[in-house]
Amino acid sequence: MQRRTYGSDEGWLLSYADLITNLLIFFAMMLGAAEVSRSRMQEIAQELSGVEQPASLASIQKEIDEKIERQGLEDMIGTELTDVGLKLSLNSGLMFDSGSAAIRLEQESVLDSMLGTLVPYGGRYDFAIEGHTDTTPYGGDGIRTNWDLSTDRANAVRGRLELVGIESNRIRVEGYADTVPIADEELDGLNEQERLARHRRVIVRVY
Repeated sequence: MQRRTYGSDEGWLLSYADLITNLLIFFAMMLGAAEVSRSRMQEIAQELSGVEQPASLASIQKEIDEKIERQGLEDMIGTELTDVGLKLSLNSGLMFDSGSAAIRLEQESVLDSMLGTLVPYGGRYDFAIEGHTDTTPYGGDGIRTNWDLSTDRANAVRGRLELVGIESNRIRVEGYADTVPIADEELDGLNEQERLARHRRVIVRVY
């Protein structure tokens, strides 16, 4: 009697195992790509093409930086391109009076000019406005804590962003009080008052 062999019949198992392995690798790559931020994807596209993307976060940053330089606003507004989007940092000490959530009248046009730069991209990006304070306890009239102060200042900037033309459903507001301080290495060389002032800020994130 002839003995049955299985080598050729079971060959498909090896091909099936290879297919499963390749699928797992593919899904792992897709998962990794999903973790790459929009700003990083834009950087990769620009590196591959050699051409700056016309509505990229980098191009928005460049436009705002040029405005800041022309108007001499380096002490008031700073920009940074991060893995989670473009960050505009507004110096609360110059934008608001101490303990107040009302934008200074003389700064409204400056702020509107900066925020107006974002309007052409309002249909493509979303915006988060963060309010931050220093660690000094506050209990001023009408504002109970630093949590209230940080949220109210963020809402004040939100109002200006809506005023220049960004739809409200694309904006969220977050008040952090003193829970997200600036890293110590970024404050090297500053005295105590200067360090506290740097913590008092409102940040507009474009993502």
